[in-house]
Amino acid sequence: MEDQRLDALSGVLLLAREMHREMHGLMIQETWAIDAGFRPPCLGVLAVVERLQPVSQREISDTLGLDASDVVGVLDILEGAKMVERRRDPADRRRHAVVLTELGETAAQRVAALRAQAGDRVLAGLDDEERRQLVTLLDRANAHHAPQCQPSLSGRGLRV
Repeated sequence: MEDQRLDALSGVLLLAREMHREMHGLMIQETWAIDAGFRPPCLGVLAVVERLQPVSQREISDTLGLDASDVVGVLDILEGAKMVERRRDPADRRRHAVVLTELGETAAQRVAALRAQAGDRVLAGLDDEERRQLVTLLDRANAHHAPQCQPSLSGRGLRV
């Protein structure tokens, strides 16, 4: 049983590494992202804002499991690139509501297309049904670790 757990963990880590490698290879060709000063967390923040907007900085932090100060830095990058706007929440002036700009919508759609392309490469050895099974199992395994992200992988859920 212990060997199965280690094999499963190793498999998940290998897939994550391959996905990271594929995304890196695709993103280094995207001059708009390089010019904007993108760092890897920018991709997840764009996806979260696209799905949940208007969204608070705290919600972004909680959803991605990033430190709040790191989220502020990523939002500074995205705001400097004119991809997001931080607006005061009229209901709570201490809170910022983050939304995508038109440029941010375009960037989020491009990143989603690149993520799909990378996923297709990484999971090329699986047919459609096996991919659905993998997503279902990963959702179940992750459900109690990050309930605020659920459904994190399946359907129209958040794909970070």
